[in-house]
Amino acid sequence: MENSHRRDNSLALGWLLVAVQVVLFLAVAFWPSSWGPTVRAAREFGGALFFLGGLGIIAAAVHLGRALTPIPQPNGAGLSARGVYRWVRHPMYTSVLLLSAGVAAARGAAVVWALVATLAVFFEAKTRLEERFLIEAYDGYASYASRTGKFVPVLGRRR
Repeated sequence: MENSHRRDNSLALGWLLVAVQVVLFLAVAFWPSSWGPTVRAAREFGGALFFLGGLGIIAAAVHLGRALTPIPQPNGAGLSARGVYRWVRHPMYTSVLLLSAGVAAARGAAVVWALVATLAVFFEAKTRLEERFLIEAYDGYASYASRTGKFVPVLGRRR
């Protein structure tokens, strides 16, 4: 009974984290622009980051396959360490941050950059919880984490 209760609480927390993530991303996406019509370079740079982030999200989703889940708890489909996951443990979050930074660059609002920073802090906290679940679920995760960067290749290897 206690195990079931703990699992229910864990799933509820997982979905709460997903909701916070969605709210932060929507705030980034729909915050009004501060740039006037003349800052074309910022918009083009933002568009490039947005495009790269979008490609990263697609690549991460493809390489996760059936293991893709929005909540921090693994769904039992197995550990993915191929494709982009060969270099980065959380490429989906990295890609969402790139995409969000693209929106911030294109919008030019300091508030949007603050929201992107908040999203980065949120992902750092979420990955700490997620990695506890992954270590518990997969024998090889600790070894994988020790040789693979967290958000950027090489950086943030787990010791």
